[in-house]
Amino acid sequence: MFSRKEVFTETFLPRDLHGRDDELKALRGYLTDTRLSKPAESVWQLGPSGVGKTTTARYLLNQFRTNYVIDWTRVECVGSTRWELLNNICSAHPKIVNHSGMGTDELIAKLEANVNSPFVIILDEFDGLEEPELLTDLSRIEPISLICIGHDYEQALATVPDGVDDLRDAPTIEFDPFPVDALLEILEARVETGLDRGVVDDDQLERIASEASGSARRAVQSLRSAVELGEERGHTSVEPEDVHDCFEHANERIREQLLVSLSREHHMVYQVIRDAGDEGILPSEIVECYQERSSEPRGAQQVRTYREKLERYDLVESEGSSRWDRWFVVDETLKAPLRETATL
Repeated sequence: MFSRKEVFTETFLPRDLHGRDDELKALRGYLTDTRLSKPAESVWQLGPSGVGKTTTARYLLNQFRTNYVIDWTRVECVGSTRWELLNNICSAHPKIVNHSGMGTDELIAKLEANVNSPFVIILDEFDGLEEPELLTDLSRIEPISLICIGHDYEQALATVPDGVDDLRDAPTIEFDPFPVDALLEILEARVETGLDRGVVDDDQLERIASEASGSARRAVQSLRSAVELGEERGHTSVEPEDVHDCFEHANERIREQLLVSLSREHHMVYQVIRDAGDEGILPSEIVECYQERSSEPRGAQQVRTYREKLERYDLVESEGSSRWDRWFVVDETLKAPLRETATL
């Protein structure tokens, strides 16, 4: 039933961007100076998970690269050290070569020496940035503009060090959940590009869009799951039972993908909550158990930030938000991969 299954992956960039005309126009306006070979404003893109923040930035910057030869890169803040992020940024710049094995100061020097025309950096999952000194490093290099992608403005702003005024005063583009009609356009485009003719009908697409809670990620992954379930069951097109079962199937895949994307410390906090089982665990106990297990334990406030990230990703939950509420994992079958963090 699939003609191009890659159309339903997280990394796929659509030919046309649906439902984000206003946000795309705003971002284009903030980055206009790059087309004139001048440094552009940095900008915040904020909103819930799955509403097209990263896709919008990638879509526009791909156009800028093609039409105006603007260099850009995207880096993931979660689970990355300052050195890792600088190393990845240097790797993406076309003028920077032979930087392997360099330390932090040397990487900064490489950027300062070689970035002499507009260079846009997407700092994705900004709320996962644990070494905000990176922002000071990048703010000193005038041709660099930042697109900082996150969820909560106050939390993100609290990460910005003193002196990085351009980012502290940067404009914000808010991304709200998609309306159902926009999700339908997104799904229809994926169907046309990635499925054989007649695999899914309009009523099925409308139900999937209606159940997605405004998230394009959830809508696309639910459609993918409906088709996969149909194939597993020997169907030649998506049947009602495939749509009925696709939502939890997609949620399981999304949770697994999101958990894998997080850092080792997130994984350890998750595993502490998972190990508590049906009885759950208090916030203070999460901190205590995590700090006993971690070789480089973070403080209570940072552990709370990890837990909030896990909750935002629908990986853990509680019955409230007080210090006396007990926390549980959403899917007891999902284990945390204990990712190692690269350091130098």
